[in-house]
Amino acid sequence: MVNPSTVSEEDDAQFRISRGRIVSHNIRPVVAVVVAVAALSIASFLYFFANGMTNVYGDGVAHVNIARKVVDSPDDSLWQRYMQIGSPWLPLQTVLMLPLVANDWMWRTGAAGSFVSMLSFIFATVFLYLLAKSFYRKEDGHWRELLPLMSVAVFAINPSVLYLQSTPMSEVLFMAALVTAVYLLQHWVNEPSGKRLAMAALAMTIGTLTRYEAWPVAALSIIIVALASSGDRKSRIKDVSVYSALIAIGPLYWFWHNWAIYGNALEFLTGPNSARGIYVQNRINFAWSKMFVGNVALDLLTIAAAVAVCVGPFVLLLGSAGFFRWLIAERKSLIINSPVLLLIVTFLFHVLSVYRGEIQVFPLSAFGLLNVRYGLPHVLAVALFAPSAVLLFKTASRRRIYAVICIIVAAQYLYLISEGPAQLAMYQEGLRNGVNARTGRERAKVASYIATHPPMGFVLMHTGALGPVVSQGDIRYSQVIHEGTARWHQIEGNIPEDVSTVIVQRGDPLAERISGSAALLGDLSTEYEDKFSVGNITVFERRKSGN
Repeated sequence: MVNPSTVSEEDDAQFRISRGRIVSHNIRPVVAVVVAVAALSIASFLYFFANGMTNVYGDGVAHVNIARKVVDSPDDSLWQRYMQIGSPWLPLQTVLMLPLVANDWMWRTGAAGSFVSMLSFIFATVFLYLLAKSFYRKEDGHWRELLPLMSVAVFAINPSVLYLQSTPMSEVLFMAALVTAVYLLQHWVNEPSGKRLAMAALAMTIGTLTRYEAWPVAALSIIIVALASSGDRKSRIKDVSVYSALIAIGPLYWFWHNWAIYGNALEFLTGPNSARGIYVQNRINFAWSKMFVGNVALDLLTIAAAVAVCVGPFVLLLGSAGFFRWLIAERKSLIINSPVLLLIVTFLFHVLSVYRGEIQVFPLSAFGLLNVRYGLPHVLAVALFAPSAVLLFKTASRRRIYAVICIIVAAQYLYLISEGPAQLAMYQEGLRNGVNARTGRERAKVASYIATHPPMGFVLMHTGALGPVVSQGDIRYSQVIHEGTARWHQIEGNIPEDVSTVIVQRGDPLAERISGSAALLGDLSTEYEDKFSVGNITVFERRKSGN
């Protein structure tokens, strides 16, 4: 053993220089990835934004509107503002948008949510690269460098990913949290320490606050920690206990959030705005989905088809071939590499959800598109495993196979946009079910009317389904008495005198509330007049004195 006192200053300087070169060698590729994907992200956003394609999803509009409700609340109470987060969407995306939605332009255009998605895309790509570096670290020579770069390319130039990262949807944020958590957990397995385990748990906790798909991932990750922990029994129990306690913070907080606001800890699961609640309200329209309930084979095929729509069938086949190749080659050391299996959990979770009838997915463009974006998170697994297909071949032919696979990926992605980016299933889903749907067209007409006939006082409306009328109608939530405000719940008799406009949609909570109250119904019929109607939506304005 070398005595530190005998080490010369020159040797110490040489050691520092060598260590600096190693760090620089590891950082430079990451910086290059960041620069490249940031340029891709910005260019994609500018293209889609310039063509009016970034804010067509109803869910995307709702996401930015929820954040705007928090900062634009007419109530001064901090609790009243917090309540605007509501349920069932998990809160991380809303919180990240808060500094941005205060800007009217970023709110109304949805750019506030797009910016969060773009940053998430960069994070997701960087941590996918780091995970792939770890995944292929045992390969010989230049392959340990080339294969991770292929993973980055499969993910970062995917047209579906590039489109959705330009929108205010939550999928890309979830993907960033998922791949970050998986990488940090793999890093802990490779080099165990309490600090690394805590970082992995923190990343997983953040994931549980993005989308519910992260919850089964987090639960199963506990098993990985239990199997991969080293040391005596006491140390293993400590690792599992600390990790479990940390990742439980997110779900436990969300249970409390729902209980504190709605008096029901499972409001996000069983409430009227939950996926289950929406299905019950629209079960006639979703009658076709019964064919998927309890049909395992059909459900597997449906989710696989959704992935194929997002990534392309040939790239999906490459990812599947690479996965099974890895599974067979590493079957004796699966525990060491087990964190990457967590990327598959979301696929199984979606299959189970369709099997139980909790979500509805229809990925065939010719007949209709519904929730095809559920296939997008699985692009991470495809991107990680696809390069492994190269290793199915003998060393002498791998260079040619690598080139062939690159050509296949490029050709597949070019085919996905061969009819123009506007024909991407990701965009068409939002366009058909949002902008071009009957309800979407009705809301747009009402918003146009409100923008050209500004309300002279407060607006009374339920903003659950009519939220786009606010952001597109050139009014602010501070002008609206809606279901999240204190005044909404204080209206017991007459409509307040300072309400100049009432907007109702047939069957919405406000319409039902008015029809069930003689005082409110009397006020609406005597004090207001029907100024604009389209479909199921009616705009009432207070009569001018003397009318």
